[in-house]
Amino acid sequence: MAINTRPLLVAALTMTAGMATAGQHGQAFSACGTSTHGEPRQLAGVGIIPADALEYRLTDEHIAALSEPQRELLLEFERLVYTEDEMAPHVCLHPDTNPKVAEAFELFLNDLWFANSPNSFILSTRWSSTATNGGGLGQGDPTTLRYSYIPDGTNIVGEGSSNLHTFFNQRIGAGNWEPLFQQALDAWGDLSGLTYVYEPNDDGANLSSSGNPGIIGVRGDVRIGANFIDGNGGVLAYNYFPNGGDMVIDSGDGSFYGSSSNNYIRLRNVVTHEAGHGIGLAHVESDSNRFLMEPFIDISFSGPQIDDIRGAQRGYGDMDENNNSLGQASQLQDLTLGGGGFVGGNFKIINFRSTDDNSDFDYYSVPTAEPVTMNVQLTPQGGSYQITGQGGGGGGSFFNANAVSNLAFSVRDANGNFVIDVDDTGAGLSEFASVELPDPGQYYIVVDGGNTNGTQLFSLTVTFTTLVIEEECPADFTGEGDLNFLDVSAFLTAFGNQESSADFVVDGNYNFLDVSAFLTAFSEGCP
Repeated sequence: MAINTRPLLVAALTMTAGMATAGQHGQAFSACGTSTHGEPRQLAGVGIIPADALEYRLTDEHIAALSEPQRELLLEFERLVYTEDEMAPHVCLHPDTNPKVAEAFELFLNDLWFANSPNSFILSTRWSSTATNGGGLGQGDPTTLRYSYIPDGTNIVGEGSSNLHTFFNQRIGAGNWEPLFQQALDAWGDLSGLTYVYEPNDDGANLSSSGNPGIIGVRGDVRIGANFIDGNGGVLAYNYFPNGGDMVIDSGDGSFYGSSSNNYIRLRNVVTHEAGHGIGLAHVESDSNRFLMEPFIDISFSGPQIDDIRGAQRGYGDMDENNNSLGQASQLQDLTLGGGGFVGGNFKIINFRSTDDNSDFDYYSVPTAEPVTMNVQLTPQGGSYQITGQGGGGGGSFFNANAVSNLAFSVRDANGNFVIDVDDTGAGLSEFASVELPDPGQYYIVVDGGNTNGTQLFSLTVTFTTLVIEEECPADFTGEGDLNFLDVSAFLTAFGNQESSADFVVDGNYNFLDVSAFLTAFSEGCP
């Protein structure tokens, strides 16, 4: 018998008054799978799967704790890895799962793949082709994912027939559960370049790890089904990675999914978590913060947190993509005023935008309707936290998400010419500038993340004050604001010395025409 001796962090989920807290190993345990992006582990007799592979990865005690459906599920995941060259999906375990069962799942799945130890989110892969966008998608490209619910009776390979509609119609009510799924998916779209669109059709093709590609009017890119996996407790759901992304809910967990507490937060957070795997995110662990993509269900918050947002934006850009040029600039004024130009008293604050690699410049359109002073503050976001891949324990040194790159910005005119270029501080610090724009018209704020190939979140605060332009008084040679004999004396001195200030007609000559022009300006007085 081969026993995995690598250290295992057991994360507990304690349910108290509707809240969830991570703590020491105890009676309640929840795990949502394992990080699966890495190199498959080769067993003794390379390439050959043992007749009883559970014994190669688990102790007798762990095997005994598993139900027969749970054993079959683990063996199916192993078959995917070793015979079909697929990545094992992530699973999500119920908070009340037997700790030995939770340990067995984590030991087994972690042993299929070497765990990563990143300093932040793990984006294992991303969608390269969808029904709406077609192919050729790459890092940072905004992406539309169509999702569909597979009909009851559809075959889920390795599980059996789906009963999604029957299950949720009984537990939550027909027409009531579908908006909860939409909310859970939109949680990613509200914070990244992802857009989830409901596809009302699904042809009932098999749901499997390799997936059936989405086709508009036929089936979604992401297909959602349900089946009795292992009953109450244990596995809550599992999800495949892109370009599959399909989700399977355990319809054996009726009391868990039927809880309406906090607008069905248990269901919503599981769906959002699993959808995170569906866009390519693997598990992380943290000792100092809480994130949606940690390997346990947490209902003390709703939806993606900072590290989760960074991962989604690395793959799919932020909410304003593609604003990488003057012609594609985000219309900052539409977000603030409903159109028109900025004037004194206007302001705009946008949060959780990002530069996601060393060639990402974000352009924001800023038209002005009167002379203004524009104050711009660019502030990095993210904070500092400890984070590792699953199995890494969540400890170690702190990762400073504020200082991934050295943010800078410029203000440019309608032709792209620089009005001001600001890079006064280092990585992790804010940049600020106040710039006078006396001529109303089109301007742009351009955010630059520097040459770092990483995801840097930022906020942008822009305020405007009316710029008062004092009119010139040409005959006020002393600059006192009043015209008197001192100005006449100063003019005559400059005229006698043939200074340029006395060339009132600006023709390079000093004669009676300049004297006449000065006297005319003197008689008109100052504004």
